[in-house]
Amino acid sequence: MQETAEIELVPVNQLRTHPANPREGDIGAIVQSIQANGWFGVVVAQKGTNHILVGNHRVMACQYLDIETVPVQWVDVDEATQKRILLADNRTSDLASYNVHQLLDLLQTLPGAELHGSGYDGDDIDQIMKQAPLPPMDFLDPPVTNRTCPKCGYRWELAYAKEI
Repeated sequence: MQETAEIELVPVNQLRTHPANPREGDIGAIVQSIQANGWFGVVVAQKGTNHILVGNHRVMACQYLDIETVPVQWVDVDEATQKRILLADNRTSDLASYNVHQLLDLLQTLPGAELHGSGYDGDDIDQIMKQAPLPPMDFLDPPVTNRTCPKCGYRWELAYAKEI
């Protein structure tokens, strides 16, 4: 970490997206996030070239929203380090995963319209629920295998096997 991080408000039109950035961001989702939550974080840019190493798409969203200045942390690093920063910023988020049950719990604390700006919508929640593994059923002792709908009387059998 650089001992003296220079952070200043910089006019957006002075920053340049990095020409080697392979990432294609969802500018619309970023715009919605900034509209709902405001700006958070800083852009990291190379001193001298003004190339953005971290925050290329957030700056594009700012241009769309006519935001004139953003906080920038200036770094002065060689070309190989610039590329590693650019790659690492993109790749480390790709390598992360979610605890699906915690994610669903968190999303379900935001009713309908409050999801705006989170990057998620109801369709996303439906998709996550389809992918979520069922929680362990160890609490069933003995396992209940037959069920009856209390409203219509429909009966079905659960296929449940407990490892011993």
